[in-house]
Amino acid sequence: MRLLGLCAICVTTLAFTLVARAAPTTLKDAIKCSDFKRNADGSWYTKFASLNYGPNNSIQTNLFTATISSKKEPDVFAALNEKCAASK
Repeated sequence: MRLLGLCAICVTTLAFTLVARAAPTTLKDAIKCSDFKRNADGSWYTKFASLNYGPNNSIQTNLFTATISSKKEPDVFAALNEKCAASK
């Protein structure tokens, strides 16, 4: 009976670990609004931001003194507008 209890704990821990790894970080979740400033023309500016997202944070985007616009970085621009526009 005790062995069955230990196996249940192992299976539960394994299942939790698999679920935690299966959920990739989204680009929107990787963005810290405090790292970005919205410009008058609607574009965004950052002195430095490092965005790690995707499965196991396997995608990394480093932005140095960057102006983000819908033409240059459409995915980052859309995520910034969705997450940060209301707070700026």
